[in-house]
Amino acid sequence: MGRQLTTDEQGDAVIDVRGPRFGAALTTVVLGLALVIQGPVGIALVTWQWLAFAVSTVAGLAWSPYGNLFRFVKARFDLGPPPETEPEGPPRFAQACGLAVATVALVAFAAGATTVGWVATGVVLALSALLALTGLCIGCELYLVGHRLRAGRGRTGQPTAGDGSA
Repeated sequence: MGRQLTTDEQGDAVIDVRGPRFGAALTTVVLGLALVIQGPVGIALVTWQWLAFAVSTVAGLAWSPYGNLFRFVKARFDLGPPPETEPEGPPRFAQACGLAVATVALVAFAAGATTVGWVATGVVLALSALLALTGLCIGCELYLVGHRLRAGRGRTGQPTAGDGSA
C-alpha cells in the first residue's frame, strides 16, 4: 500500500500535516493500551509500535503503516486536500526517535528491567499524546534544531564567518 509521496518544487517529499497527528493518536492508543495491560500482551503492543516506527524510519513515510491508514481514511471519507504540507524529514526523524526509545523499552523488557521498559514506553506515549493533542512534535523540533546547527557550520565543522559566534 506504500507509494510515492507528493513532492514540492525542489523535488523533496512532502506530507499532509494531518498525517503525523493521526499517526500519533494511533501510537497513543497502542502504547496507552500497552501500559494498562502490561505483561506479554503489553509487550507485544510495544513490539508492534516498534515495528511501525522501524518501517517509517527505514523505508520512509510512504510505507508508514499509520500513514497508509491515514491516506486510506482520507480518501474513503473524502477529507479533501491537505490544509498545508510539510517536508518528510522532520516527521521521519521523529519516527527514528520513537524507534530509539522503543528499542530501549524492548531491550529493558528482555533484560528483565520491566520498570525501565514501561518508563521508556511512557515517554513515547507522552510525546505521542502531545503531538496528537496539540500538534507539537518534539522530534520534529529536535530535527530543526540540528538542521540549524549544521547550517551554521562550514565543512570543517567550525562556525562560519558572520554566524554570530567567534
